Amino acid sequence: MDRQQWQDFLSGEGAIWEGDKAHFPLTSSDDPRGLHLIDLSPIGAISIHGPDSQKFLQGQITCDLVNLPDGHSTLGAHCSPKGRIISTFSALKVSPSQFVFRLPRDLALTAQQALAKYAVFFNTQLQDISAKSLWLGLQGQNVAERAAQQLGCSAPAIGAVASFDVAGEPCIAQSVNEYQLALLVPVTKVQQLWQTLAPQCEATGYDLWQKGQIDAGIPQVDAATSEMFIPQMTNLHLLGGVSFKKGCYTGQEVVARMQYRGATKRRLYRAKCAGGNLPSSGLEIYGEGKQSIGNLVQACHSQDGIQLLAVLTIAKVAAGETLRFKDGRTLEIQALPYDADADPLA
Repeated sequence: MDRQQWQDFLSGEGAIWEGDKAHFPLTSSDDPRGLHLIDLSPIGAISIHGPDSQKFLQGQITCDLVNLPDGHSTLGAHCSPKGRIISTFSALKVSPSQFVFRLPRDLALTAQQALAKYAVFFNTQLQDISAKSLWLGLQGQNVAERAAQQLGCSAPAIGAVASFDVAGEPCIAQSVNEYQLALLVPVTKVQQLWQTLAPQCEATGYDLWQKGQIDAGIPQVDAATSEMFIPQMTNLHLLGGVSFKKGCYTGQEVVARMQYRGATKRRLYRAKCAGGNLPSSGLEIYGEGKQSIGNLVQACHSQDGIQLLAVLTIAKVAAGETLRFKDGRTLEIQALPYDADADPLA
């Protein structure tokens, strides 16, 4: 099954497509007590496997994989030598020789190629598997426990990874948080799994998944914002995605200097604005002057307007300036579920 066949199948299930995002207009509610089945076509995957995979990745990305237990996941980033984020991802550690990165589909090939530049001296293979496997999402309260019986696996704890199969084909379930479970499924079996899960779930659009990530304050760098931010600007260091103890990796000197000298002038904020056209990632944001004071990271539609994450100048937000897009829509800052002023080195 290719992507067009998958889209045709979901159209028959009631989906309306906006690019590669499926919407299900008859969805009754985003009530977290319900169990929602979500097509995650905008998300791709990179496979890293081989005996040297952990050693190779440990010297390239911001997170610590050596101390990450097998069968667990962590946020992370791959940076340029100047400390700019090429890609952010959720790294799933199946074993020291097998990893899967979950990240935006439009960035997967770029991310794979950027990492591959440094892989020539290691026994490891990197592959963009976005065309071979698709992600599905399950979302709702206690989602892992509720899904385990249907998937035929034990319920993974938050951050853990579990294996299951669909008609003999191996699949992976990642417990993203209390409300979200990501399922990586071969394209040959994704329709079968959807049909198995659908009777117990409500098919819901990708915006609900994005809202869950935005509510959690989790940044998602995509093709438009690649190499725009340093990790601390996205709060990644507050989410376990940056290790200051593991040693050197590409861009580490810049990231460490930024942390130890306290020089970050911008950081990630959660906000909302009035509905309308969805603003694009990377879009400039203004305060009360004519110069840009930040950029949009990601946004989605919700029942309460547009929800978003943006990297903004700390001093401008603290001064209470009116924040706006160029089209005049103003932004209202919302609370993050973590302390954005915390010191990860404390």
